Amino acid sequence: MSEQLIRLINSVIDKVKADSEEWVTNLGLKYEAELMNAVEDVIRKHSNELEEVDRQVMLSREYKLYDASMSIKTEYLALMDELTSGVINEVKRRIADMRGSEAYGKLLEALFAQAIEVAQSRKLVVTCSPRDKGVISAIAAKAGVSVEFNDGEEGMLGFIASTKDSSITYRATVDDVLNRMVDYIRGIIKAYINEVVKQ
Repeated sequence: MSEQLIRLINSVIDKVKADSEEWVTNLGLKYEAELMNAVEDVIRKHSNELEEVDRQVMLSREYKLYDASMSIKTEYLALMDELTSGVINEVKRRIADMRGSEAYGKLLEALFAQAIEVAQSRKLVVTCSPRDKGVISAIAAKAGVSVEFNDGEEGMLGFIASTKDSSITYRATVDDVLNRMVDYIRGIIKAYINEVVKQ
């Protein structure tokens, strides 16, 4: 009697255990499915917001890339300006140091030949530093050109030549010549920078 009862009790316990395990498994699957549904619902509900966030991230990245490229371009242009100014100032310094030399005389002679060509006249009014009057007088005499002088600033390098009626003026100061050569100077600097970057 007691053995049968024990067996019955054990049998019931086994059944309850089996049912419990099945119920727990089914419950887990049920909750897992419900959890997935809940997640999908939340994702569906917020999909527009997620797309907007994604769009904002893309825009932000594009803006940062654009901003970085503009910053690099600004720095590059500033460097080009600095190097160009440096080259121009160094050339001016060297020409100023050459004043009174044969090389400076040849520079003035070349500039005077250009002035004659531009003015198409043998009578010129020349504004120059008092320090260059003698040299320019000699150059003009050699070229067969009559010159009237106006005094420019003491530190003026080169000269300004005009026709008598002032209808044509050729600015042959070192400053003006170098300003006309800025694009050429920048081109040389750019080529040099490109060579350095390649190395």
